[in-house]
This record gives sequence, structure tokens and C-alpha cells, in this order.
Amino acid sequence: MKFSKSSLTRRRLLASGMAAPFVSAIPGLLTPARASETTKIQFMYPVGASGDINTIISGMITEFNETHDGVEVEAIYSGSYDNTEQKVITSLGVGEPPSLWLPINSALQTFLGLDAIEDLTEQAKSDDIYDDFISGFIDTTVSEDRLYGLSFQASTPVLYYNKDAFAERGIENAPVTWDDLLETAKALTIRDGDALKRWGLIIGGGWHDWMFEAYCRQNGLVPWEKDKVLWDRPEAVEALNFWKTMVDAGCMPKASTWQGAANDFMAGTTAMLYHSTGSLTNLRKSSPFEVGVAFMPKKKTFGAAQGGGPIMIAKKQSDAKKEAAWTFARWMTNTQNQAAWGEATGYLAVRKSSWEQPEMQAYLKEVPQAKVALDQAAYSGAFLQVPAYSRARDVLKSAIDRTLEGEVAAEAALTDATAEVNREITRVLRRQKG
Repeated sequence: MKFSKSSLTRRRLLASGMAAPFVSAIPGLLTPARASETTKIQFMYPVGASGDINTIISGMITEFNETHDGVEVEAIYSGSYDNTEQKVITSLGVGEPPSLWLPINSALQTFLGLDAIEDLTEQAKSDDIYDDFISGFIDTTVSEDRLYGLSFQASTPVLYYNKDAFAERGIENAPVTWDDLLETAKALTIRDGDALKRWGLIIGGGWHDWMFEAYCRQNGLVPWEKDKVLWDRPEAVEALNFWKTMVDAGCMPKASTWQGAANDFMAGTTAMLYHSTGSLTNLRKSSPFEVGVAFMPKKKTFGAAQGGGPIMIAKKQSDAKKEAAWTFARWMTNTQNQAAWGEATGYLAVRKSSWEQPEMQAYLKEVPQAKVALDQAAYSGAFLQVPAYSRARDVLKSAIDRTLEGEVAAEAALTDATAEVNREITRVLRRQKG
């Protein structure tokens, strides 16, 4: 299954009922896009995993434009999630936001605070969104029981491992617990005197906060509530101390970059890697060895934070653009496209029906690793949905990195970070209340 004219044809989309614009039978909702006119909209999106995902999304947009009269989507690649958020906020400030954008799901409260995103609850209720979307992914776009986006680029971190390296060391199975992880990472690390030949484990850099939340969840703690963070709790401190233990044991580097960590894995200079499931296809196809995929190891329970993001629609734009934006968002997340998207990238198809498609079933038989993240999603939840989340991420990443560098103890770093971020959240909430 590929994104191409031959596979995602207009005939196929019409047969599945997905090419037609959404038609509302409820007064006050969006109405069909006007085929007699061409409504031009902009879609701003990042790329958050390794591989040429930009090309895949661009191909989908081209396919949409070729199969939909009356709507023309301009693709705006914006780099990272952080860059996307800043560009959208800047455009909102001058009153010219893109019609749709793809933020990380943690940005929900930020955009709600700016009164920037359309409430899609009634459209979704009159469609099949609540019935067919996997509930855990829907939850990342819900606030006060209202829906503000369509899940699209759903992910969790998973543990990738080099099966050749495991066989070389006589290791038969992926680690299941934190203790297993430490011992396995030690066994896989190779040094020649003082020269490092291979790390046992690398955790993708740039997203240490995302990985840390997974560790907290594995230790029985969701490290935030809607109006505060809980990083100073004993479970969180224990999680960071364990991470530091792996660094001190010499089996994991203190720091890395997101793409660099993936490159190290594919080059064989690390035997295990924590990275997004959205990197699966690239890692599997680009590595000269068989790639294994497993749940992130547990302490008290398995756990992960859901990453990736939904497609959000701008609130302050014309009705015609809102209609066109819904048509596009609905098409990007239809059953066939989500199945193809999951196969092409490794991101999780957000629809139940996508996983039931014959093409997806055949793919899972060929690549059973693709189902690991879906199974792990049963133990996952939304990632850091608090006001001022961007500032919170920066503060937490600094606390983690300083701890791993040995500059400060985990408890002190997390206590200070918690206090600083909760003050900022309080300030933001006070300002929003006026």
C-alpha cells in the first residue's frame, strides 16, 4: 500500500465514501465545500520522526487536490513541532493563521487559551469519528468534553533493538523490566580500552521530557494534572535516578539528538534505541540488520505517553475555509488513508477500521513489529496537557539534562522545575480568567 495515483484513486475513495465533503444535517454546522468555487487553504505541518515523512505528506496533499474539486490545499512544511507552534502563534497575532495545522497534542491548552481552534464536537458526532477513532487517541484532543482536532499523527515511544547484536551476546528476548533494561544495556555495550565501539542504549535526544513522562507512567505516576505538574513526586524522582544510573553505568550516553540517535542505531553504534513508532519504517528499511520492536520496559506497570498530533482547524477564518478545512482533515484521517499512512511511516492508524483493512492485515503479517505500539497504547495516555506546556517542556528538559550531566541531584532538579512551572501555570490561568 503506497500513496500514489495508482493506489489512492478517486474511484477507490468514492467507493469508500471518503472523497465527498462532509454534509451537515444539523443547523449551524459546516456545510459542503462549494464545488463551483475554489477555496484555497493552507495546511502547516512538522515532521517529528526519522525518514522522509515530508514527502509522504506532500504526496497525500497532492492526491487530495487532484481528487477534490473546489478545494486547493497549500502545504507549508514548518520543520519541528516547536517551530510549527511558534509560526502558528505568530500568524494568529497578525490575524492570518493557516486554515489547519498539525501541532503536538500537548499544545491543545495553549491554542484553547488563545481562542484559536474550532470546536469540532458536533461535526464529529454526526459523522463516525467517535465510533471509529480509537478512544485513547481521541482523548488527546478533548477538553471539557469538547473535541478540538482529529487525531492524525499518533505515536508512542517504543524500544527498538538490533537482533544481530542480541544474538551476538546470546540475548534471546527484549528487556521487560527496568532491571532487565540495565543489565541488557550493560551486556550490549562494547569498549576497546577507552574507546567506545557500541552503546547498549540511546534515548532519542530533544524529547527527553516525553521519554521521562513514559518512565513516570511506568512507575505508576501520571506526572501532571490539568492545572499543575507533579515532577517532584517520589515516583518521578525514582524514574530520573534510574535514568542517571544507566548513564553512570556507562551503557548509555548523557545526551544525543533526535535524528542522531536514529542514525547511530542504523549504523550499529547503539544496540537499543528509544524512539517514536513513527520512525519504524525508516529504521526497519534502512538498517542492515533485523530490527526488533518491544514495549518500553516497566517498573510497576507498562506505560507510555502519546505523542504526535492532531489536525486542528482555525476558528477565526471564513465559513468557506472552515468547510474546506474539515473536508481535508476528514480525508486525511479516513480509513484507507490512515491504513496507508501507518504502513508508510510506522505512525499508528487512528481508526479501528484501518486496522481491519485487508492491506493492513497483510502488512501486519509481514511486519508484526508494527502492532507493538498499538498494543502498548493500551498503557498510554496524553502527553503533558497543561497550560504553558511549551515553557514546562523547556524547564523539564533542562532539569533532566543537568541531572544526567551530574550538575544537580534528581530530587533538587525536579523540585525546582516543579515549583517554577507551577508558578507559570498559575500565572497563565490567572491571566486567562482576566
